Amino acid sequence: MTLLSDFLAKGAESGLYKGSDAVPDGASLAFSIEEPVAVVSPAVFASPHSGRLYPKGFLESARASMLDLRRIEDAYVDRLLADVHASGAPVICGLVARGYVDLNRAESEMDPGMFEDPSPSWFSQRSPRVEAGLGCIPRVAFNGAPIYDRRLRRDEAERRLDHVYRPYHRALEALLRRAQAMFGQAWLIDCHSMPAETEAGSRSPDIVIGDRFGASCAPGLADLVEQLFRSRGYTTARNSPYAGGYATLAHGQPGLGRHALQIEVRRRLYLDEATVEPHDGFLTLRRDLGEIAEEICVFARAQVGLEADDRRKKAALDTSAAKGLGRKRP
Repeated sequence: MTLLSDFLAKGAESGLYKGSDAVPDGASLAFSIEEPVAVVSPAVFASPHSGRLYPKGFLESARASMLDLRRIEDAYVDRLLADVHASGAPVICGLVARGYVDLNRAESEMDPGMFEDPSPSWFSQRSPRVEAGLGCIPRVAFNGAPIYDRRLRRDEAERRLDHVYRPYHRALEALLRRAQAMFGQAWLIDCHSMPAETEAGSRSPDIVIGDRFGASCAPGLADLVEQLFRSRGYTTARNSPYAGGYATLAHGQPGLGRHALQIEVRRRLYLDEATVEPHDGFLTLRRDLGEIAEEICVFARAQVGLEADDRRKKAALDTSAAKGLGRKRP
């Protein structure tokens, strides 16, 4: 994976990330990018909620237990995607825990009641997620356990945005721009995991595919992904209960050559939800996701007029578009 220090070494040249500030309180990584040997697809895969880094000061002040904080992670989705870059598409993963800052929210999705001095703009961005305590700075952990026993200051939120949230989104935007510069289109596949049971207590399907009811990507991708999972024995649903989060909304603009699809995986397929540890199903799901990613990349190439034989030609394009995005760690 690409360390943030690798990214910073090139970031000044690209303008993607300026400065050398680390995440406060000793957590020094904000995201990773796993680059393919050659970029041969307009697809970009992302996992914003699988971060496992918890800044020391945050843990010292948190009221919620570590287990309750970890149970709102999309735990180990980054590892489920470990083979995806072999398909010729990059994978970006958030490294800092969702309980600290949520990368799949608009930065204005804040709960003003959490802060001593809230920004006036935060009062206008109300949403069911904010009301539930899961805004950009979450108020609650698993089962509604309060994370804090005090009100935060606005500057605490701004530091988290500056050190973690904004660098991740600048890097994601750069990956999508590179894909569009190389291929004319960009296809974001935003990957998540979900509890085994819905809030209503019913069993979740194995996979939920979200395309904002057809608004975030061209027809065909959601159908393909659903068929690929079903052919491997998974149960699926479309847009219910998850139609797509902030990334899908922000980047899913098919009219501008930007397509976005959200994939939610039922955690019990690969994880013991009580202990937040992978079980024997992990390797099977990882293999299946790698194969499905390859099919998604083939589909995305076809959408820009490329067939399998054209991979070498596109891979030979000037890679200067990738400067600042880091390199694969040996």
